[in-house]
Order: sequence, then C-alpha cells, then structure tokens
Amino acid sequence: MTKVFIDGKEGTTGLRIYDRLSQRDDLELLTLPETERKNPALRKEMLNLCDVAFLCLPEDAAVEAVSMVEE
Repeated sequence: MTKVFIDGKEGTTGLRIYDRLSQRDDLELLTLPETERKNPALRKEMLNLCDVAFLCLPEDAAVEAVSMVEE
C-alpha cells in the first residue's frame, strides 16, 4: 500500500488533498497529531517513511522539508 504524507495538512490546500485521498482505500495516509505538526523530528520521520509527500507549505518550509529526506 502506498504511504502518503501531507506536510501542511492544516492549510486550505492540504485539507483539500487530505479530504480527497482519505476516501481511498488503496492509500495509507500518514499524519501527525495537531500538537506535533511542527516537531522537526516527527516531520522528518514521516517524510522518510512515506512513498509520496505533498508539501503544502510556504517556500522556505518546503525547502527545509526536502532537506530532511534521506532517501
């Protein structure tokens, strides 16, 4: 099963993507608890666990997220 992580799920674009993908049963959506969504260690973990990541973030935050990917 394909693992998908939406970094920035709380924003308008992230919520729309989440709403569409959450209806599919062929995907596993990886999420962070609301209180941990800005925790860099957990974000890094999710970014490296997923097969596909949507970066619904401002440019600087997206660049930071890409630098967390190890594979």
